[in-house]
Amino acid sequence: MKSLLIFLTLVSFSPLPQQRTTPPTDRVLKRQRQQTRAIALIEQVGAEAELWDDKRSAVEALASAADLLWDRNPSRSRTWLTKAWDLVDQVTEGEQNPALKEFVRQSDKAQLKSLVLKVAHNHDPRFADKFVGQIAEQQPEPRKDRGAFDDRTARSEQLLWLAQQAVETNPQLAFSLAQRSLTDGVSFTLQNLLTGLRRKNVELASQLFDLALARFSSGAAEPSEAEVLAGYLFQPGLSFSSNAAGTVIMTTNPTLRNEPAPFKTEPERAHQFLLAAYQMFFARPLPLETDDEKQRAQKIWVFGNRNLGRYESLAPEFSVPLKSNLTQLETKLFPAGRGDPFANNRRQSGEPPRSGQELYESRIATLEEAAEKITDPAARNLAYVAAAIATNADDYVRGKAIAEKISEETLKTDTVSFIFYRAALAQARKEELEKANELIPRIADAVRRAIVRIAIAQQLLKDQNSQGSSVDEIKLRQQRGFDLLDGVERELRKEEPSANVARILLSRAALAAKLDRDQGLVALEQSLQSINKLVRFDLKDSSAPKLGIKGSPRSESLADVPRAGFGFRSAIDPLMPAEFESVLNLADSLKVREVRGLAQIEIARLYLEKEKRN
Repeated sequence: MKSLLIFLTLVSFSPLPQQRTTPPTDRVLKRQRQQTRAIALIEQVGAEAELWDDKRSAVEALASAADLLWDRNPSRSRTWLTKAWDLVDQVTEGEQNPALKEFVRQSDKAQLKSLVLKVAHNHDPRFADKFVGQIAEQQPEPRKDRGAFDDRTARSEQLLWLAQQAVETNPQLAFSLAQRSLTDGVSFTLQNLLTGLRRKNVELASQLFDLALARFSSGAAEPSEAEVLAGYLFQPGLSFSSNAAGTVIMTTNPTLRNEPAPFKTEPERAHQFLLAAYQMFFARPLPLETDDEKQRAQKIWVFGNRNLGRYESLAPEFSVPLKSNLTQLETKLFPAGRGDPFANNRRQSGEPPRSGQELYESRIATLEEAAEKITDPAARNLAYVAAAIATNADDYVRGKAIAEKISEETLKTDTVSFIFYRAALAQARKEELEKANELIPRIADAVRRAIVRIAIAQQLLKDQNSQGSSVDEIKLRQQRGFDLLDGVERELRKEEPSANVARILLSRAALAAKLDRDQGLVALEQSLQSINKLVRFDLKDSSAPKLGIKGSPRSESLADVPRAGFGFRSAIDPLMPAEFESVLNLADSLKVREVRGLAQIEIARLYLEKEKRN
């Protein structure tokens, strides 16, 4: 036993071997070197950005650099953000999209301030509140010629945008910011904010609604304010308005469409709103002397007709006088009749209900007949365009037949091409890829044909491994994808340089990189060469080009184009982090320094994000 104890003691007190430091592997050294380069690039672009001529790009670069390097140097990041905030005032507002003016008037300055606020709020809410304070202290300037879904002022827009950013993580802050916005009235963004806030805290949402209702009832309320409050109560995710002609227009937020309508559990709150709206709009005669007064009355008339059923069920004491008021108002607004081209779609008393297909056929026939009666050739052609695009996407034979009645050859060709373009995209969305492919030769425009090929390729190559496909099936789909992408390159080779062409080539690069990294790098280089032919290019815009019919702004929204995948980030994502150096080298070829700087920041951002996850 004694010898055993001595042995244990010797073992216990024997000197430990010296620990050896394992040298870092080549792979670790490479990652460290690349990370250092990525950070250095961000620092360099941040330092240079404020000297750029393009102030919009400068604001975007400074905000991005501050966001990425905040944890490393918060003081410098605050300086960059402050400089970005100040530079916003030097940004020149871009031209408005004519197709969107009726709905919303976009402001470049407002979007850039929102970007700066988002970065500041994510890292230092108190610092962000300094910017918010500056907005709140500004004298509100009511927007002239507001779009139907614009917020009341630039100040309310910023406050509500920031509130939306905070609603998930800090409902109380979202409530406070939204409450500040009520100083300028009830804005459209408030509706979705109320619904989002209700998800997190019903009590806060109800309190904010009551404050908004009080604001609505305190002055000369606008019909748009009533639409906001009604939308929240009765149809979450749907926002209604009306244009200058009194026609109902609508926008939707799909993420909120399935939220329960508050009026079902809070009928008394809904009754209070309907009472307030009746008192503001129908309890006194409406002036109709000026054009502005007539437009306001039309919007009130639209609101009253759309909510009549709600008055009957939730505020029946007002339903009879409301019907009378609406009848009298309609007579004053439309003394010669409304001239409604869709009047025959409305069911007469005692008439059996018609099917959806019957209503559709009646509507198209009415539009076509109305076009035939127009004597002015230009107006008649546009009416035929409207009738042709009113057909369903898969009813392209009828759409083509109507379009062929257009007398102006260029417009006729463009409309027929669009009809087949829209039909092919609809088939691709339904994964009827052979049918979509068969329609491509009937599309006259090369850029449209290229987008259809991209849409088909996206469907072919998505989630290949999760579809239970065999190896041979996957290889076949990949080969078909390559063939489609080759077709895109051939289609665009002879096209004039444009932002649309560059974005399609970026989408092609994104798909090619998923199949083969070397092919992806070649495709990326081709897309950057296309960008170099442009004076300016928005690297962040990942949406598909909108290729509507010239002279028909509405047609832009009727083609079911791919939702995303047409931006610079989409093109480089499959190549990172493995091809970090190669992608950076390609980005160095960009000639415009602002575009090059933003590309470098995006490459560095994506590299750091992926390395962090790994």
